[in-house]
Amino acid sequence: MNSFNQHDFLRDKTTWIGYLLIGTYCLTLSSMSPVVPYLRDELHLNYTVSSLHFSAWALGGITAGSFGNIIIRKLGCSRAIWTCAAGLCTAVIVLLVAKHEFFTIGSGVLGGACGSTMGQGIVSIMSERFGPNRSIGITEANICGSLFAFAAPLLMGQFIDCHLTWRAALLVPLLAFFAFWIYARTVFTPYSAAATGGFAGGKLPTRYWFFWFVIWFAVASEWSIIYWTSEFLERAKHLVRADAIRCISIFLVTMLLGRVIGLKLARTYKLGPLLAVVSMLALVGFLIYWLGPTPMVSLIGLGLTGLGMSNIYPLSYSQAIGSAENKAGLAAGRMSISTGTAVLVTPLAMGAIGDRLGIQSSYAVIALLMTLAMILLVVSAVRAKGSPE
Repeated sequence: MNSFNQHDFLRDKTTWIGYLLIGTYCLTLSSMSPVVPYLRDELHLNYTVSSLHFSAWALGGITAGSFGNIIIRKLGCSRAIWTCAAGLCTAVIVLLVAKHEFFTIGSGVLGGACGSTMGQGIVSIMSERFGPNRSIGITEANICGSLFAFAAPLLMGQFIDCHLTWRAALLVPLLAFFAFWIYARTVFTPYSAAATGGFAGGKLPTRYWFFWFVIWFAVASEWSIIYWTSEFLERAKHLVRADAIRCISIFLVTMLLGRVIGLKLARTYKLGPLLAVVSMLALVGFLIYWLGPTPMVSLIGLGLTGLGMSNIYPLSYSQAIGSAENKAGLAAGRMSISTGTAVLVTPLAMGAIGDRLGIQSSYAVIALLMTLAMILLVVSAVRAKGSPE
């Protein structure tokens, strides 16, 4: 692996195209939330079948984690990135024209698999180029993804306000992917051979699996909060439904702000202690949010939770990829299984517990997950004390 210092991190054309591809994938994925209600009306679906559209994208990510490295080894990193971008566009086109839920749900599996595999290739190239400074690139890519995800419902709403359909809004990522390919289809080629080598089979080190579980706990917590916040604030904190829905933005905005702050901190402090501190902040914030005596106190806690949680995923991801050394691609692929299963399983499990015990009690699941993530990160920081990052 190449050795870089902070000054070797370059936001050149290759870096920006990587960010934009990841961002456009996040835009496409986040568009599903406002699209599904329209699909439910058009195809006359019930809520259970409608929810499978979200599960399909997670299942696609799990598939990419299992087989994406094989595809990248066969095609090479650069070709695989653009092939998967084309596959993601195909998934969007199927969604636009399909008249049966079998195809709309299937498009989600295809889109999740292609988008996740594309991301694996981009992360592997970043790791090859920037070495120890991969955390900067991964965090900035996550900031870009967060911005695009935040823009998705706003873009969809703007198209609807202009008397255009949701289908017209989904033409935006299609055109974006095509423009990126026309403008920059060779930018990854110089780094492709070296990065592709990172997708060879073999065993990943114990330290990698340590962070694999940290990320599982963190992603499960993050998505459960996003999925259930409006319901929790309405049922447990007695907010009006419209206000409860709007309050989700507190978590999303503080997540974005936290990643911007974390980018600065990651340049200054060792990642191990930094991760331990942000995990503690996230847990304290969540306990305030969950157990706060008034809605205002709970919303303050929600914001603190977002600030803390924002950096657990990108910085832990960087630690995991770094621990894999010359198997960065394989490590990125296996991490898709972690994130995919977390998104697929935990919100549904919380819903089942909520049906039996109530939404307030079901939040104990998130508290447990965040506590486990914090314990692992504190242990990691203590064990790494005095050693170089």
